[in-house]
Amino acid sequence: MLVGELVRLVVLEQKHLDDILRGWNNPELRRFLGGMIPMGREEETEWLRSAIEGMKARREFDYVIERSSDGAFLGGASLHGINWISGSCTLGIAIHSPENWGKGYGSEAMRLLVDYAWNSLNLRRIELTVHAFNKRAIRTYQKVGFKEFGVAHKRIYIEGQYYDTIFMELFREASQRDA
Repeated sequence: MLVGELVRLVVLEQKHLDDILRGWNNPELRRFLGGMIPMGREEETEWLRSAIEGMKARREFDYVIERSSDGAFLGGASLHGINWISGSCTLGIAIHSPENWGKGYGSEAMRLLVDYAWNSLNLRRIELTVHAFNKRAIRTYQKVGFKEFGVAHKRIYIEGQYYDTIFMELFREASQRDA
């Protein structure tokens, strides 16, 4: 478990399936994640099984974000696509309910994950993608230290329109200098 003031990250388990299904299929959240196609219980169960296998194989580390004060489910965060030779991975994060957006939960969860990546896993580079219209997420990523390194133009189609996807990265050396 990774513990902060606002949130704690607990290892993803089967018992989290119902919470994940509730949040993941919220159309407002799905818009930010790149698609409006909902996921059924069977698909999510298979994804959960795959994530647990990925954790056992040390290809990824998946967490549920809980509020520290009461243990309420807030969302998920992961380090995946880990390349142990180059010391790199991809970060994914989602605070599921709009009522919990803008309260610092995502920023703190990201800081906990980045600290874990640097100091426990000895990784040196983390990347992520974000859709250009998601200004709140971009500000959060920049606040944590991520820098843009590329754009895939008109990469994602959502609600009748194509949007750019921004690629961002963070290096251990840079984040330690800025700390």
